[in-house]
Formats: sequence, C-alpha cells, structure tokens
Amino acid sequence: MYKLVAIDIDGTLITDKKEVTPRTITTIKEATKKGIKVIICSGRSFYRLEKYVEEVGLKKENQCTICFNGGMIIENTTKNLIYSHPLDNKEVKELIQLGKSLELPMMIYAKDTHYTEKVPDIIKQNDKNMEELNLKVMKFDEINFHKEENYIYKICFIDKPEIIREKRKEIPKDIMQKYEITSSVPEYIEIVPKGIKKSEGIKAVMQIYGIKQKDVMAIGDGENDVEMLKFAGLGVAMENASDYVKGFADVVTTSNNDDGVANAIEKYILNGE
Repeated sequence: MYKLVAIDIDGTLITDKKEVTPRTITTIKEATKKGIKVIICSGRSFYRLEKYVEEVGLKKENQCTICFNGGMIIENTTKNLIYSHPLDNKEVKELIQLGKSLELPMMIYAKDTHYTEKVPDIIKQNDKNMEELNLKVMKFDEINFHKEENYIYKICFIDKPEIIREKRKEIPKDIMQKYEITSSVPEYIEIVPKGIKKSEGIKAVMQIYGIKQKDVMAIGDGENDVEMLKFAGLGVAMENASDYVKGFADVVTTSNNDDGVANAIEKYILNGE
C-alpha cells in the first residue's frame, strides 16, 4: 500500500470552480485515518492553500504542505518553516528585468504576500482571485528584499495563453538553464531557483516521515507536476492534463471535475488495487 500521497491543487484537488468536492474530502479523510500521509504539493503560497488544507482535514500536528513548487515546506498548524529556499536578491533583480524586457505583467511571491507593480488584467478578471490574494501594488525597487518577510520564492509572468506561449520562446537560453521554469496553467510562466521541484519537496517529506520512493503516489495535471509524477512509485495524471503530462504518468484518473483525486485514492489505496 502507498504510504504518502502528494496532491497538486489547481486542476487536480479542486474543480474548475475552485472547490473540493464532498466525495474528495471524505476520501482523503478516510485515507488519513488509515495512517496514509496526504500532502498538498502546489506552486501556491501557504496562505492561499490553508483553507483547502483545513477543508480536507490536514490542519493538524505532524502534517506539512509543500509550497512554491518545492521551495518551501511548512508545518500546517504552527506554520513553522521546515524547509526554505528562496531566490537570492541578485536572481530576483535579474528575473524582474527579464519580465520587463519581455513586456509581461508579473507578480513576485513572498511567504505571505504577492507583489506587483500593476495588477495583471487576467488577475483583475477573476474576482475570487483578487479576494484570495494578499496583493500589494508597489514599485519593486521600493521593496527591501533583505527582510525575511520579503524573501521571494517564485516569480510569475502572467498573460493570455497565446502570448505566454510566444514569449516563453524569447527567454534566453542561459536563463532557461539557470532556473526551473514551468507553467502550472497556460496563463503563467513560473520561475523558481534551480533544483527546486515538487519531486525534491517530496524527497524532503519522505525523509521526515521515513517513507520510501516506491510507497509514494503523486497526483497532478500541470507541467510543474511532471517531475513528481516521474519520481513517485505511482504517478497519476488527471484526465484534464495535457497529453504531454499524461506521457510521464503511470496511470490516468478522471478529471478534476469528476472526483479524479477521490477515484485514484479509492482505487490504489483504499481498495488496494
């Protein structure tokens, strides 16, 4: 039986309406009662994950969450940092300059705050997003990146999918090699430090709980989930994932709107297939 389940959020745990279905909540709680470690593993910051952590019953001691695609691991009740790997100040400045040269709207992500010089139109269009974001609008050169609360873990360029696809081709090769660059959704280019991947976050969690690679199941749908799907003993792609992502998975479950996470946990853990 698998002992650790790492679950992506957007397009995986939550529906397109940004909700966790009652069946998924029940299934995750049943798995944890059997002693299975369930870990949310996302590109988001913890404050944007916390309500889901609580909703599925993971807001308890000896339980953690992987944030920023592996750049931070946080204890769910105390919110103490178990692991932290932000971008250094030189990298932050380099990536801000890149975003400006590509003429792409951007947001930069600190532990508890998102910063932007101008709110991207795509973010403005989603009222629910605006409510969830602790978004501060200010000039980036006015931010003191030396203060711990302003350490930057991820930088996102945000625009329409067709623009993102073309602009990504313009990123210099040396930048591509220097950082981890992925897209969790078609509107984003997400950049984190080199070596920061969800799979590396899972490795750290495995060490904490003494779990072997073969006993890990990972569930995801996005490009930033590929490494954990490849790494896990069982990589499960969502039906709504692209063919590219599915190509790295061992199996495919139903979509995020059709209880894909619940179906996978029931099939491979609770029913022991």
